[in-house]
Amino acid sequence: MMIRPIPFNIRENAERGREVLEKALDFMTEQPCNPLGRVSGALSSFRVDVIDTPDRYEIFAELPGFHKEQITVSYDDGTGYLTIKAERPEVDMDVKYICRERRTGTFERTFEIDGIVKDEVSVSFEDGVLHIVLPKEPAETNKTVFDIQ
Repeated sequence: MMIRPIPFNIRENAERGREVLEKALDFMTEQPCNPLGRVSGALSSFRVDVIDTPDRYEIFAELPGFHKEQITVSYDDGTGYLTIKAERPEVDMDVKYICRERRTGTFERTFEIDGIVKDEVSVSFEDGVLHIVLPKEPAETNKTVFDIQ
């Protein structure tokens, strides 16, 4: 059994790379107050803690300012990827900001996980922290005992 963070989705990252760069450059040329704050937000994700106990994995994700309706947690059986995605809509671009530091857009973290009991996974969100409990499948023994005749 294992859990491993995936730094980014290579295919999706490549497709969005140009769009992210264009938005970052536009923003840096338009906003005088801390332009790199938003750029770094577009290129990074949120912080997580991952705990491995004998019977489960636990993930704590910091998502301050989000509502639970803006967060999706999904598991893909084919790849074994657990994805946490949070979306904060873009603000009105017609507004002239003096300073704009709050991040908007889609934020995502992906973990490769195997050996979990999907029917017993629990997800909760309180005080800006997402908590995911992923119970592990019972460990299989590779030991065979033979009858003596």
